[in-house]
This record gives sequence, structure tokens and C-alpha cells, in this order.
Amino acid sequence: MAVETARDLSGLRKAAVLAVMLGPEKAAEAIAQGELEEHDVERLAAEVARLRGVDEVTRRAVAQEFGKLASSGEGVDGIEAAHDLLRHALGSKKADQVIARVRQRRPGRPFASLAQWESAALLEVLRDEPPQIVAVVLGYLPRKKAGQVLSGLPEEARTEAVIRLAKGGEPFAEALRQMEAALVRKAAALGAGHRTDEETEATSTWGPRAVVETLNYADLSVETAVLEALAEKDPELGEQVRESMFIFEDLPRLEPRTLQMVLRQVEASDLALALKGASDEIKKVMFENLSENAAAGLKEDLETLGPVRRRDVYEAQQKVVMKVRELADEGKISIRQEEVEEEDLIA
Repeated sequence: MAVETARDLSGLRKAAVLAVMLGPEKAAEAIAQGELEEHDVERLAAEVARLRGVDEVTRRAVAQEFGKLASSGEGVDGIEAAHDLLRHALGSKKADQVIARVRQRRPGRPFASLAQWESAALLEVLRDEPPQIVAVVLGYLPRKKAGQVLSGLPEEARTEAVIRLAKGGEPFAEALRQMEAALVRKAAALGAGHRTDEETEATSTWGPRAVVETLNYADLSVETAVLEALAEKDPELGEQVRESMFIFEDLPRLEPRTLQMVLRQVEASDLALALKGASDEIKKVMFENLSENAAAGLKEDLETLGPVRRRDVYEAQQKVVMKVRELADEGKISIRQEEVEEEDLIA
């Protein structure tokens, strides 16, 4: 994240930096001696709460300007520092009241408002945006919503956005604010509706891990297409992502007991549909890890299915994959197999 320099700071921001460097007790003494009005104290507390990553050069410049030298204050939790400062200056009760108002005014995470939109509305706004903009937004959306949006993007834009999400980083705060404001205006112009639903908390993750987490919630056909595109455009990145993922074709490499646990939690109808068109290897492994009666029932279901839509098959396969990932996330199964070197084996 970008750090601020002394010349960029307003007088209020300099006072906030100094307050943090002084510590709550000395800062409280300074406030008392300055006989500040309550609204001025509240403004100072709000500014302290907004502090992010003030570097040593800036701290020293501020200290010199005020005729003091301090070396602390880096990595501070702004809202907690503000609360601590106010407790010393105003007392606990008054501090709690002021900090409550500060929290209400405190800006939320970037794109927090967009995280509340329906996926369809987000997709409408982002569809024609350049990949670098899409990647930034995806990086801040809840992963489930990011996967849904990614699934609706055109193929080329989707691949480029994924690459930028994997290789990018967090933009400057001001750039984020301008970007979010522009997208909100665009949504208003398009009449894109939004609502608060069950998943609204924004995130902020970058790199291959962010791609993996997003693809976990994308359509299975999209996931496959992205992995293939990455393998072609950026083999190294594609391998990084692929090694961290579990896909339907990986089912045969699960340990038998692990696979049996998964199969017990998948609906028979979903399993039959998922196996429609699957490789002989996958079908063989499935049958081997079911009871005799269950395997016979599955074979019968497959024979009576008839022609099915490819999308329905993908959706059924995705249900199986999501069950595997769900159990892995809960720590109930392991989907990673340690490679054993031949020299480590004992005959």
C-alpha cells in the first residue's frame, strides 16, 4: 500500500501522526493543554483512525516540524489508537461515544458498496471495462461473487483479468476511490440495481491464491477454460494455479477412504449426471469405491439418463468438486498427495 510523505500531509493529518508518535497519555496532555473543543477532538480522532502505513521519513519530518523526535507509530491500528487517545483525553464513557461516531464516518473497505450488488448488476457494469479494472474489482469482491462475475465475462477478457489478478497488487488509495466512484456512477446511468444479500463483506487478496479462490466459485466449464488459457498464455502461472486446485478430473487420485467419504455425501442423481460423458478411468474409480448395491444403482441410473445438456453435466460435476473442497476446508479430508521420492522408500 502506498505510504504518505510529509509534504502531502494536511495540518490535521500531521497532528494525527504526531498524536500517534507521542502515545495516548502525552497526546491527551497536549489536547488538554490546547483546550480543544469536542468537535476538534473528534476530527483529530477520525484522522488518527484513517492513518495507514506512515513511513519513518514522514514520521521524522513531522517530528522535526513540531520540534520533537520520535521513532514509534508504524503499523498502528488507527481506530484503536484513536480510541486509546480519547480514553485518556475524555474518559472512557465520552471516548466510547465519540469513537462510535468516528466509526460511522470511517470509510469502509474499497468497493464495499459493490460487494452488496447482485452479481448480474456487477457483470453489467464490468462487462466492457478493461481487464485491469475488472481485476481490481475482483480482488476486492467476496470470492463467491467474484467467481460468479468471472463466469459471465467474455472469454478473452476473463483470461486477461485472471492474469492481472494473479500478478497485480493493491492500487493507491486515491485511485481506488476514483475507480469505485466511477463505477457507481456508471451503474446509476445503466440503471443497474443492487441489494444487500447474504454475502457482502469485501475482501482484498492478490496473487495466484486469489485466482484459485475465485475459480473455486466459477462455473466448472469456466474454470476449465481459464486453466487451459493460462497454460497456453502463461505456463508458469497456470501451473501454480493448477497445483493449488482440485478439479473433477482429479477424483481418481484421491485416497479410497477419502473418495468414499465424498461419495457418501453426494446425491445419487447428481453423481450419475456428473459421470455422463466422464472418462472410463473416473467411472471405474467411482464404481470401485461404492458398495455393490450403490454401484449397481449408479450404473442403472446412467443407462436410463439418455441425452443430457452439457451444462447440466458441468453443474453436477461442480457439485461433486465443491463437496470435495468443502470437506478439505473443514479439515475432514486431504486432497494433496505428497510425492515420495524413490530414494525415500525402504524395501
